[in-house]
Amino acid sequence: MTSDVAADDSSREGRPMINGASDVAPTPSPTPNPCAGLAIHHILVPLDGSAIAERVVPFVTAVAAAFSAHITLLRVLDPADDPRAPIDALEWEMARAEAQTQLGQIEATFHGHGFATTVEIIQGKAAEQIAHFGRTHEADLVVLSSHGAGGLNGWSLGGTVQKLLATTHASVLIVPAQRGGLEPIRFHKILLPLDCSQRAECILPTATELARAHDAQLILAHVVPEPEMPRRMPRSSEDVSLAERVVELNFSEAKRYLADIQRRLSTSGARVDVQIVVSPRRTQTLHELARQEHADLVVLAAHGSTADTKQRYGGVASQFLHEGGEPVIILQDLAEVLHAPGQERPGH
Repeated sequence: MTSDVAADDSSREGRPMINGASDVAPTPSPTPNPCAGLAIHHILVPLDGSAIAERVVPFVTAVAAAFSAHITLLRVLDPADDPRAPIDALEWEMARAEAQTQLGQIEATFHGHGFATTVEIIQGKAAEQIAHFGRTHEADLVVLSSHGAGGLNGWSLGGTVQKLLATTHASVLIVPAQRGGLEPIRFHKILLPLDCSQRAECILPTATELARAHDAQLILAHVVPEPEMPRRMPRSSEDVSLAERVVELNFSEAKRYLADIQRRLSTSGARVDVQIVVSPRRTQTLHELARQEHADLVVLAAHGSTADTKQRYGGVASQFLHEGGEPVIILQDLAEVLHAPGQERPGH
């Protein structure tokens, strides 16, 4: 890694260009962020009775501890394949009793850590009922394993999780099934992708609280894109010079921006590092950076500078959700818009 901006280095693609920015002269603070942060008071934990789904429990504990959040353990019992078929009352009670026992054991674990917990068992189609419950009970965060009872099926997300992401209004924490476990966890490094927009800064209060609770380091990450220059013929030296100038200007602005945020967060006692990378592949580069930094968690806003209200998640957030790899919290910044009439199923 280097803090030098090498405008004529053609091999810099995907390479971190700065490690720390405390030496940069601070710039005036931007206009206060209209999004004051997304508090986590109520965590919804849907479980399907499988051991793989229960691997999220340590992550729930780690997040709830930072916010003293109330935890709801939810089990949805699916009806028969034919919804018109009568429900056998005895089978229903047996299934309910089994679910109550399983959830009761997990609830006891949370009680042992001093958390307020509620157990709810409802009937219906899993994704629909989870989304409805989260909406009507004002869940701030839904915590899910990437896969459940269906097991690791070759897809990055299980079917129920994919359906839920298309309907829930809440923020989500997705734990890759391969990364989950039952041992208690602490966050040591939290990666925060920022695109220099005020909307993306919604993650800062939440991430700072997590870092404070776990004495974790915050890593502010920004990817400077390389300009697209469609050409039938190889780019001329003038084209190359223009592209490098644009990259240099964007890099310098990102450096000033993140240095200002680093200074503000450091004033509150947070340990903050900065990483800026020049690359044409934003999400892939952020994944690589998370692995290089051994980040325990990624936290990012559902939308950034574009903030397309027709889409539940922006491009980077959507790719993070569906590509997997690291535990990721997506803070939904457009919850109020999604609640509005006519916005119940954006993107469909």
